[in-house]
Amino acid sequence: MVKLAIEKMCEEIEKLKKIINDQQKRIADLERSKSSGSVTQQVTTKNDDDELLNNEQVKRILKIGKNSLIKLVRDRVLVVIRINERTVRFSKRSIMEYIQRKADVQSI
Repeated sequence: MVKLAIEKMCEEIEKLKKIINDQQKRIADLERSKSSGSVTQQVTTKNDDDELLNNEQVKRILKIGKNSLIKLVRDRVLVVIRINERTVRFSKRSIMEYIQRKADVQSI
């Protein structure tokens, strides 16, 4: 039973690794196209229902600085997707949900 659970977890890990590799390639393509001055494309997941945003994009959307973003991550208000040891991305959907929650609280 435990062996089956471990095998299932290994399969899920492999799927996630493939998704991360695809996202890293898309991010690299986006950064290359951005530096060359061409029209940028949005980085999307396979389902095209969500985007991965970098720190600068999140700071621009939320209109906050670096320290405020770090505090939101440290306080676990925003969830990061760790690409590698130094690179993180944010789900656009979760950022929009955070904005909605914040708006709901302020309207009360």
